Amino acid sequence: MNEFKNIIIFSASEAFTKVSDNVIKKNNLSELIETIEMTGEGIIDVAQMAVQHGTKAFIARGRNVNLLRENIPAPVINVQYTYEDIYYSIQKSKYKCENIALIGFDEAFEAMKNFKVVSGCNAQIIQPKTVDSMENDILSALSSDIKSLIGGISVKKVAALHNLEHVMLDVNESSIEMAVNSALNILESQDEKDQYLQTILTTINGTSEAIININKDGETIFLNNKAKKIFNNSTDSETNKVLFSTIDKDIIFKSKNPIFDKVLTIKNKNYIANFKPVIVNNKVQSVVVIILDANFIQSSEKQLRLTFNTKGRTAKNTFDNVIGKSSELANTIYKAKKYSKSNCAVLITGETGTGKEIFAQSMHNYSDRANEPFVAINCAALPSSILESELFGYVKGAFTGAKDEGKIGIFELAHNGTVFLDEIGEMDINIQAKILRVLQEKEVSRLGDNKIIPIDVRIISATNKDLHELIKEKKFREDLYYRLGVLELNLPPLNERLDDIPYLVDYYLKKNSYDVSFSNNAIELLCSGSYPGNVRQLFNILERAIVLADSRHISSEDFKNIIDINNFEAITVINDNSLKNSNKNHESSKIIRTLEKYNGDRKKTSQELNISLTTLWRKMKKYDIIYDNEVEDNFVG
Repeated sequence: MNEFKNIIIFSASEAFTKVSDNVIKKNNLSELIETIEMTGEGIIDVAQMAVQHGTKAFIARGRNVNLLRENIPAPVINVQYTYEDIYYSIQKSKYKCENIALIGFDEAFEAMKNFKVVSGCNAQIIQPKTVDSMENDILSALSSDIKSLIGGISVKKVAALHNLEHVMLDVNESSIEMAVNSALNILESQDEKDQYLQTILTTINGTSEAIININKDGETIFLNNKAKKIFNNSTDSETNKVLFSTIDKDIIFKSKNPIFDKVLTIKNKNYIANFKPVIVNNKVQSVVVIILDANFIQSSEKQLRLTFNTKGRTAKNTFDNVIGKSSELANTIYKAKKYSKSNCAVLITGETGTGKEIFAQSMHNYSDRANEPFVAINCAALPSSILESELFGYVKGAFTGAKDEGKIGIFELAHNGTVFLDEIGEMDINIQAKILRVLQEKEVSRLGDNKIIPIDVRIISATNKDLHELIKEKKFREDLYYRLGVLELNLPPLNERLDDIPYLVDYYLKKNSYDVSFSNNAIELLCSGSYPGNVRQLFNILERAIVLADSRHISSEDFKNIIDINNFEAITVINDNSLKNSNKNHESSKIIRTLEKYNGDRKKTSQELNISLTTLWRKMKKYDIIYDNEVEDNFVG
C-alpha cells in the first residue's frame, strides 16, 4: 500500500467492515476514509506505514485500539462495544444462550461479561490470551454443549475448523458514525488548539451519553449538556458522592487504568458508567466519566427473560380433548371455535368441574396465538397482595421480601399470547380496577415502577359464580364484567349431557390404563345420576368403584357402598346440598335473565345458553319458570 486515506478504520470482523463501508458510502467520505479488515500485531506495521504517508487518525475497536495507541503517534478513536451489539448478535444465532460462547478480548470481554450479568443470558464467555493462541485457548475452555461462537475474524476461522456455527459480533452503525464524526472533528481541529477543544465539546454535547470531567481534587472541570440535565445544579461534593459510590477515585489516579461498566443510581434511575483517566506527561490530570442510559439494557434484559421464562408456558389441551358427542357439547365447541378466531375477551361460565380451563386452552390452541405463551392463574388460590405481584410483576425494593432481581408479571410473560384468569369472581375489587386498565390501555406497570410496558394479550376468564349477583353486592365491577364478557361461553353441566357419560367412562379408563370394564347396568346407573360436581365428580366415583371392586368387570352392585342407588342425588364423595342449591339458583336466574333479554323467545334463549329447546323446556319446568311474554317459537315438547 503506497497511498493511504486521511482516516483508516481497522475492522476486526466482516460485520464491522460491512457497517463501516456503509457509513462511508452513505456520508460520501470515500475520499477521506478507508476500511482495512485485519486484527492483531499486523496492524502496527500497516498503521506506521499509513502515518508516514499522511494518515492523521485511526478508528478501531477492542484490542486493536490498545495496539494502535501504544505504537502509533496519532489519534485513535475507539468504537465501544455495547450491550445492544451483543444482544442482536445473540438474536442472529439459531441456538439458545446456553449453547453459545461469546469470544472477545479486553473491552469486548468485559462488555460480554457484564451483559451476561444484567441480561440473565447464560452464554459462555471466553477471553483468549492472544490471536495466535486463540484456537487452543477456545478449545481448552469450551463447554461440551456449545454449538455457536460469536466473535470476529479469528473466531470465525476457529468455528469453521471445528464445525461450529459462527456469528460475527454485531456493531451499531451509530457507534461507527460517532467515531467517524470524532475523527473528522480531530482533523479539522489539529491546526488550532482552541478550535480543537471547541470541536470536542460540540461532539460530546451531541452524544446520547452524559460526559463529565473530574480532576484529582474532585472539582468538576466540565459537563456536557446531557450531564448537566442529570446532575442539575448538584455541588461537586454531591456529584463525587454519586460517581464514586462504588469505586475509590484515588485508584484511578494511581493505577492510570480505565474502569468500565459500573452501575450508578442517580435519582432512582440506573446508568452504566465508564471511568477513563486523562493522562498528560505520564500523569493522570483528571478523569472523564461517560454515563450511559441503562434503559436499552433493561429492554434487552426484558426480551431475554421473556424468551427464557415463557418456556413451558403452553396450553396442552385442544378441542380433541373435550370428550362427548351430545348436541349440547357440540354446540358449545362450535361457538368456542368461532370465538377462538377473535381477539376479544372471552368469559367462560359454568359449574365446577365442567372443564373451563380445558376450553380456555383449546381456544388458545385453535387461535392465531397458538404458538405464543398461554399463562394461567387461579385468582382464588392466592392472597390479594401475592396475586397482584404475580399479575403485574415488580421491581427491586417494591416491597419487603421482593427479590433483588425483581419479577416479571404474567401479562408480560404472555405478550402476544393468552392470559387465563380462572375463578375471576374471587378477585379482590382493588385488583379488578387494575385489570380493567390493562384491558383498556393494553399496558402494564410493574409494582414499584413508573415505567409503562405495552402488551398485546388476549384475556380468557372463567367463573362458576353469578357475576350479576356479585355486581349487585358491590363485589365485582360492572365495567370489568362488560370488558371481560365481550364474548360469553356457557359450558353445559354434565346433567344436561348425560349421554356423554359412556364416552367419559371410556376416556377415563384409557387415560389411566385401567384393565377393567363396566357392565351395561353400571353405565345405565351412572347415566341416571345427578352430578353437582360434574365431570370431576364422575371421575371420583369411577376411581372409587375401580379401587373397591373385587373383579375387573364392574356392575351396578359394586356401587352400593359408593352411592345411594335408590336416590342418586346424594354422592358420598361430594355431598354438599348448599352447593347444589347455589348451582340451581345460579342456573335459574341465568335462564330468567336470558328470557328477559330476548323477550321470552325460547329459541334465542336456548341458543344463547348453548342448550337445546328440549333442555330449556325441562329446566323451566324444573325451576317453575313461567315467562308471561313468551313468543311463539314452534317448540314441540
